[in-house]
Amino acid sequence: MLERLLLLIKGASLLTLGPIVVFGHYGLSVVGGLFGCPYSIPFILCPVCPVPCTFNLIRPWIFGGVIAASLVVGRVFCGMICPIGIVSELASKIPMKKLQVPSLHSLLAYLKYSAVVLLLYLMSEAAVILMGLPVEGLWSLMITYQREVAIAIIAVTLGSLIISTIIYRPLCMYLCPVGTLLSVSNRFSFLTLRRHPEECEECESCIGSCPMSLKGSHDSTGCLRCLSCYATCENNALRLDVRKPRKD
Repeated sequence: MLERLLLLIKGASLLTLGPIVVFGHYGLSVVGGLFGCPYSIPFILCPVCPVPCTFNLIRPWIFGGVIAASLVVGRVFCGMICPIGIVSELASKIPMKKLQVPSLHSLLAYLKYSAVVLLLYLMSEAAVILMGLPVEGLWSLMITYQREVAIAIIAVTLGSLIISTIIYRPLCMYLCPVGTLLSVSNRFSFLTLRRHPEECEECESCIGSCPMSLKGSHDSTGCLRCLSCYATCENNALRLDVRKPRKD
């Protein structure tokens, strides 16, 4: 029952947020979003964007909802709501041999931290632009090569979805700066996943259902909070509990 509910939430998120994030609205034409933003990097300069797309109108609600959900449950946006992540997860279910290279995984993991630094730098420059000051720095370069940057972003997004058939959610694990920032919330969210040993039968169904192959690391930044482990635990040994203060 719970697994069906989680699937329903993902489906609803994909159908409602997906078109807005990708195309900017619910129509068939592209007027904004990931594929139609007039700026080199989408979703950052929305307050001064001349394109009246739906994402621009509801952006404060989306960002506010993501932050609120992260404070309550952790990185649940990545695991259950992000349209790109959901499509990537669907692609991973295509029956193809999956690639498992632990050494490569550790190396590629550093890319997401580089992406975070780049995002924060772009946001700092965007703040200057929003104040009406001249466009300089990296934004100036990206505006000069706007078409090439847009093609690169679309290519990386589509390429990651194709690679998802052999590697589980590569964009989420190695490139997405938003997911990397949200992952910190797993450490201090109001609710946390906790295993109750007295009711656990060591069946390891939770480990087998974890798409990230985590072993009991529910507060780990690598946990997507997809709640697959929670849904598959038949003995109610894994629960969403209020986080207890740490004892020094």
